[in-house]
Amino acid sequence: MSKYGIVLTTFESEEQARPVIDEILRSKLAACIQEIGIKSHYAWKGELCHDDEILVLLKTRKELYPELEKKLLEFHPYETPEILFIDVENGSAAYLSWIDEQTRRDRPAEE
Repeated sequence: MSKYGIVLTTFESEEQARPVIDEILRSKLAACIQEIGIKSHYAWKGELCHDDEILVLLKTRKELYPELEKKLLEFHPYETPEILFIDVENGSAAYLSWIDEQTRRDRPAEE
């Protein structure tokens, strides 16, 4: 069973994403967070939408996902944000060890 995962979510802009990213890093719920500019196409409330967005990838441990999801729902500005967890089956042992070191064990990072 996988111990690690990547959480995907989206935001309207880097400026909108930044405070949420900072809160998650301060809380040590993810070791690394990356942003990628994307174009999203979807139907929302009966309307077709074609929006520029920022895809955010959060590298974390599976056991932290429930708390990470809760934090995203608390701080995310979207009414129904995309929050998906993808298992990481394999990875560099050194990188996965680094994720362990950077994510919460018992308490958030010191300010």
